[in-house]
Amino acid sequence: MFLGDSLTEGVGWQRISHVAELAKQLRVPEIRSRDRDTLNGELKSKTAGLRIWNFACEGKTIESDFEWLPLIRSLQPELVVIFRGSLESIIRPAMVSDASWPWWVPRSWRNYSAMDPRCYFSTTWWRKAKQVSVDALKQKARLKLLNARPGKPLIDLDTFAAYQTKLIKQLRDFETRVIVLGLLPVDQHRFPGSAAQFKSVNARLQQIAEAEGVEFFDWASQLNGGALFYRDGFHPNEAGAIALATILCERLGHGQNHLAVAGGCAAPFD
Repeated sequence: MFLGDSLTEGVGWQRISHVAELAKQLRVPEIRSRDRDTLNGELKSKTAGLRIWNFACEGKTIESDFEWLPLIRSLQPELVVIFRGSLESIIRPAMVSDASWPWWVPRSWRNYSAMDPRCYFSTTWWRKAKQVSVDALKQKARLKLLNARPGKPLIDLDTFAAYQTKLIKQLRDFETRVIVLGLLPVDQHRFPGSAAQFKSVNARLQQIAEAEGVEFFDWASQLNGGALFYRDGFHPNEAGAIALATILCERLGHGQNHLAVAGGCAAPFD
């Protein structure tokens, strides 16, 4: 079972993510929380077998994960993977917190993520032209706001750490294996100040995992470079999703659980 935000759920209509790619490598179904019909059908099904439950949700921060706890208790998954902190820790204009927006910022841009760089542009020329021009204006405005005043994360580190600790403690009560994933790198030019914040969050995540007796996995350290992210320098693209799934697949063969993989993480067996 996977908990997280858009980096775990995937972006775009295809929802490409490391979870979807992992499901392909293991040749098992991926059940997504947004697919209500499939989710309800799987919950009612008595069919045994490995399932990957992707309960990540775009635009949701860590406090929303507590809503899944009753269902997690019922499902009794062998493994819960937590990938949290990226959305919460991006440095955003201070106006997101105190609403002191300059008059010239359109109201539709004042959402915390409304001025984030687009992941990609449409392949239709006239849509792309509009998207490119609007994105350029948004980035100019966002960087100007960040230069005017020090930016802030959506959730300060101590508050985030408290949520993370509470979530892990409750998951441990279910006697399931828990893996905490470290944050992936973020483009310092696209998101000034965020790289340093991410480093601090990763250090705290490792401390929490060690203190609570669960696994911390710095999977970013195993990335070998290449064009693994969309143009926003934040969300993994298809190549990145495949690379991360391969790294995670190999990791899942370690530790005390019933998931093992053979043939280069190609198929699960008991």
